[in-house]
Amino acid sequence: MSKYYDDAKAFGEKHLAPYAKEADIEGVFPRQAIQALREAGYFGLVIPEEYGGWGQDVGAHAEVCTALAEWDASASLCYMMSNVGAYCLSLYAGEELKKAILPKVASGEAILALAYSETANGTHFYLPEMEEETHEGYSVLNGRKSFVTTAREADYYLTISRNVKDGSTNLWLVPGDTEGLSFESNYDGVGLRGNVSDPMILKDAKLDHFYRIEGNGDGDRLIFLVGLASSSAGIAMAIAREAAKYVKERTYSNGRSLGEIETVETNLAELYARAYAARETLFAAAYNVQSGAEDGFMNVNAARIMTTSAAVKNGSQGMRLVGGIGYVRGKNPMERLMRDSLGAQVMAPGYDVLRVWLGRQLVDLPYLKGID
Repeated sequence: MSKYYDDAKAFGEKHLAPYAKEADIEGVFPRQAIQALREAGYFGLVIPEEYGGWGQDVGAHAEVCTALAEWDASASLCYMMSNVGAYCLSLYAGEELKKAILPKVASGEAILALAYSETANGTHFYLPEMEEETHEGYSVLNGRKSFVTTAREADYYLTISRNVKDGSTNLWLVPGDTEGLSFESNYDGVGLRGNVSDPMILKDAKLDHFYRIEGNGDGDRLIFLVGLASSSAGIAMAIAREAAKYVKERTYSNGRSLGEIETVETNLAELYARAYAARETLFAAAYNVQSGAEDGFMNVNAARIMTTSAAVKNGSQGMRLVGGIGYVRGKNPMERLMRDSLGAQVMAPGYDVLRVWLGRQLVDLPYLKGID
């Protein structure tokens, strides 16, 4: 673990935590938190230095996203999606597109979002139904993406489509002001309510081939999986923190605190041990990928499975420690954290899909297969 985690954790406590409750209750985009991240330059984290970024990789991405999620998982998700988009551009985009977009993101002038998931294919986002019709110098896109974090708030949306002629898939960077781009307003999530994950519609959207990205591989999937795992790891750590804080402060009339009860202490130990193990497994997997290790992808899948499970288990156990006050909306952070913990199970690729992927990898089968 590097200084990136410690610095981001301190930053999150100061600039994200004050707005987390409001974003959750109102179900609104955490604009103040994201603006603070823009001004601090954090959106340049994984952008190469030649384009004005920090030149960091998957490991620092894991550390920063985890640290931020310990204070506001919604803001961390919005931030990490932009990182994934920037990383993808850095890996696969043409030089002119990189020069046009990456310096803007690095400076905080622009942020990116992902628009991959579709109702028709569930968590199998790599099998898009969104269609593209190719013409001379441009293509026309039509389709609907079901959950788009940072909907309306991003400046560019990275999406994936299927060519109607040959069935090939392409990535596109869709400017937010593209004619034919619109959003549906129906996101009212149980948790992670500030990520405003609304459906995105492209209807006869004409995009110059300047915005087309060809030849993508596993790199964008890896940093995306690491980002999702970071959200869960941060939530698990936050639950351990808030539970410990509450039981220290909650006292009986005789002055004895809940924290002095042995059963409470053993449960606290389980919360922290589970969160710590998940976080460190994630960091190890992220740096494993960064080093180019052959088993890096398998380890990231394993880390995402482990962090998801840790967050969900900690959410339930943390609620039991806090008791009835934790079940009341807005009275204690535990009810928000418990709700936030549940989201990772269904975020594409979902928990069970990840287990299928890892199982296939372990027996040397292609992990990307059609919907059975």
